[in-house]
Amino acid sequence: MNSILLTWDIEEYDFPADFGAHPLPDEGIERGCQIWQDWLRLSDGWNFPGTTFCTARLAQSAPTLLRETAQRGHEIASHGWSHQTGADLQLSASRTLLQDLSGQQVLGFRSPRLKTINKAEITEAGFRYDASLNPTWIPGRYDHRREPRRPFQIGPLWEVPAAVLPGIRFPLFWASFHILPLPIYLALCSQVLQLDGLLCLYFHPWELSALSEPKLPRWLVRRTQAERINRMGKLCLGLQRLGRFMPVASYLGLGMQVTRP
Repeated sequence: MNSILLTWDIEEYDFPADFGAHPLPDEGIERGCQIWQDWLRLSDGWNFPGTTFCTARLAQSAPTLLRETAQRGHEIASHGWSHQTGADLQLSASRTLLQDLSGQQVLGFRSPRLKTINKAEITEAGFRYDASLNPTWIPGRYDHRREPRRPFQIGPLWEVPAAVLPGIRFPLFWASFHILPLPIYLALCSQVLQLDGLLCLYFHPWELSALSEPKLPRWLVRRTQAERINRMGKLCLGLQRLGRFMPVASYLGLGMQVTRP
């Protein structure tokens, strides 16, 4: 059966600052926690397990939310200590804190903004897989078009790339979901599943929030919050017909089985 890895980056709400908005006084912690809580309620309705890459800083501010996320069947993974640009990721400390607060073994890591991190440092921090690779070209960010599209190992560390189309390397990441008509996006997801038997997607809970700040890109805010939430629900239903949702660690067979309660 096809495997679908639906992953979420749970972080401080600093996205609007990337487009020129003034940073929030608390650097987006309070807003990030509220968005996380709202997402938990929504994800209950989808009723399948995913992988949540959480910043330790946000988890430290909302340990109850972290525990609830784990208890509802989602894998807990690390998104570094903070989402702040240039911040020390404190890889080992972030992993330890997330494990202590969630009661779950933390095996995965994804760097903020998919920044390239030394693989040896990730391994030394105790992680078993890294999901920071988007094997495509995003102007102004990175160019990884020559990297493999499918999971591969660097020593003991698994690399789990985000889904892209073969050849042209068109990315199926969160932005493409908002830009493309839903039937086309689903058709491209189906194409990748037919080729690879695997689809790894990543989103952010804030994509389903109000997004009322000025200067945000039109392709993201052209739909209302309700429309974006409804669209995500339709995506999940469509994907459910194409394969089985599972956490990344379970897919890799890392001795961890996370299931819905």
